[in-house]
Amino acid sequence: MQAGTAVLEQEERAVPLQSPSPLLPGDGQQKQREHGLDWLRVVAFGLLILYHSGMAYVSWPWTVKDTQRSQALEMVMLFLNRWRLPLIFFISGAGVSFSLRRRSLRQFAGERLHRLALPFVFAMLVIVPPQTYFVWLTRGARLSYAEFYPRQVPHPHHMWFVAYILVFSLAGIPLFAALRSGPGRRALAALVRGLERWPPLLYLLNVPTVCVGVFLEPRWPTTLILVNDWANLCGGLLYFLLGFLIASEQRFLDLVTRRRVELLLVGLICAAAHFAAIATGFTGAWPDGARALFWAGVGGVVVPTGFLTMGIVLALVGFARAHVRRGGPWLGYANEAVYPFYIVHQTITVAVVYAMLPVAIGVWPKLAVAASSTFAGSWLVFELVRRVRVLRPLFGLKARPPSASANRWTRSARRSDGACVSRN
Repeated sequence: MQAGTAVLEQEERAVPLQSPSPLLPGDGQQKQREHGLDWLRVVAFGLLILYHSGMAYVSWPWTVKDTQRSQALEMVMLFLNRWRLPLIFFISGAGVSFSLRRRSLRQFAGERLHRLALPFVFAMLVIVPPQTYFVWLTRGARLSYAEFYPRQVPHPHHMWFVAYILVFSLAGIPLFAALRSGPGRRALAALVRGLERWPPLLYLLNVPTVCVGVFLEPRWPTTLILVNDWANLCGGLLYFLLGFLIASEQRFLDLVTRRRVELLLVGLICAAAHFAAIATGFTGAWPDGARALFWAGVGGVVVPTGFLTMGIVLALVGFARAHVRRGGPWLGYANEAVYPFYIVHQTITVAVVYAMLPVAIGVWPKLAVAASSTFAGSWLVFELVRRVRVLRPLFGLKARPPSASANRWTRSARRSDGACVSRN
């Protein structure tokens, strides 16, 4: 703790908030290009509503499961599963880079605690427990919510992501300070120059994530509670740091944008190899001494999955920056809505899925009802929260007087040039 405080104090003396730095915004063109990342953030988090709505209708475990299944939906979900979370971690890491352009590290640490820790605690007490209650009901429990609440064992459910981002943000402060220093900026610039001279080196950045898939995933199944969650923790951290590094240097972002078609092709080719390997039975799991089968699984599933993920994530970043150049009122409004939507959406989804369990209308109609109901319910909650000053901090929104909502479209548009990316 004392070391962390020393880093903050040293950074505040050495790097004023407005000092010139490659980590600060450049010209107007740089700000304009960031609109693509803002929209990508909205789409990525919006995809969670569809993904979590579909989780009830596939074969792998989730909070509340329906007996109806769809194999076609499962294949789509399996593809999304390979890159949706890495994309969100990447965007969150990029958001830290953009946030540090306007804040000292001490200000950043305080902002992370306020915007992440407070909503996490509130959600654990109020928003998340109903999900566990519905789990109990599906397992035959017959008790009221008041009887259930004191008996529950707390679990973060979907809020695990907020806890992990908080840990990454605070634990990464020494690294952020190092990269804001002169040697750190020069090292990052040298890395980018090397990648510009020989772009295939870009794929070496994916080697650590492949190692996570080979050595950690088979031994450390996902727990979502930080404890013994090494594969998930390290995989998320690597994409968080990748997003931070790439967003910290405009030439790095430009390189990814120029290579976007190549990255997409790599991702799609690896996706084909990945699904072909799965179809032949190679899963990459530790097969009780069958070493040859294990390494066949590594070569057929784990390695292609790693490059599938990197290719799709960076291609999406590149295409977003290349083709989305404008913001507008909806961008600021949508970016402000993302965090409250994230906090409440899964509880609404679980409630709707549970209510539809006895209804036999097919998977796709149920999926449509669950997704649309989740979106509508989340939007209603957001519209309420954004108008009630005491609720805003509990849902990760900045406090402001009620009168400030009068011109929300104009104000949102002003906030939409890059700052929105920093909201987690």
